Amino acid sequence: MRIGRKTGLQCGQPIEDFVDRIPNRGDVTPDELASLRLIVDCSFLSTSAIPALRRARLLQLGLIQNGMGGLMPTPAGRIVARM
Repeated sequence: MRIGRKTGLQCGQPIEDFVDRIPNRGDVTPDELASLRLIVDCSFLSTSAIPALRRARLLQLGLIQNGMGGLMPTPAGRIVARM
């Protein structure tokens, strides 16, 4: 799996993160999967409920997103959590 950033035409500013495929269960550790399942089960969770490194990795993979002051699963995150 390739994780990277697309860049815009002006000054090489990143415009969006991308993952070239939906991650699967093998792309996350058991601890990351447990955190993802917790977020999916709750539908919304405070950012402080998940350790920073796990939160950053799940965000990087596109499995969760920050929103309204907390963490929410993405559609891809829901798929992976149910695998």
